[in-house]
Amino acid sequence: MTTFDSRWMNSWMDTVNSDLVMPRIGRYFTAGFLLGIGDEEWVVSMQRGQIERITDNLSIETPWSFALRAPRESWEKFVQKIPPPMYNDIWAMAHPLHGRLRMDGDVKVLWQNIRALTWMLACMRQVGDREVVEQRATRV
Repeated sequence: MTTFDSRWMNSWMDTVNSDLVMPRIGRYFTAGFLLGIGDEEWVVSMQRGQIERITDNLSIETPWSFALRAPRESWEKFVQKIPPPMYNDIWAMAHPLHGRLRMDGDVKVLWQNIRALTWMLACMRQVGDREVVEQRATRV
């Protein structure tokens, strides 16, 4: 089971910000988006393809353009190294036959930055790998 806590989110932020592809494909991605993981909500603030900040301390004044919301179990499957069918990308998760992911807000911003967004979400799988390795190391 993946723990989507602030430590995990910071690890994801470090993974995205150290990725060599993101500055190229995300150079125009400057926006905030809401990432809903079950009952928890995080706002990811992007600045030129880099994650500037991730916060779960939300208020009515916390800005975001669009939202991606899915049950915790869906995100847990999505972050697996090899996700099961219908969890390999946000389009499969949002497909009407599956309907595990909801997209809300200004989806124009989502579409304008789709390549960078899908790339950075795929970086979540690297955090999941790291988490498994850390758990195994603590057991030995």
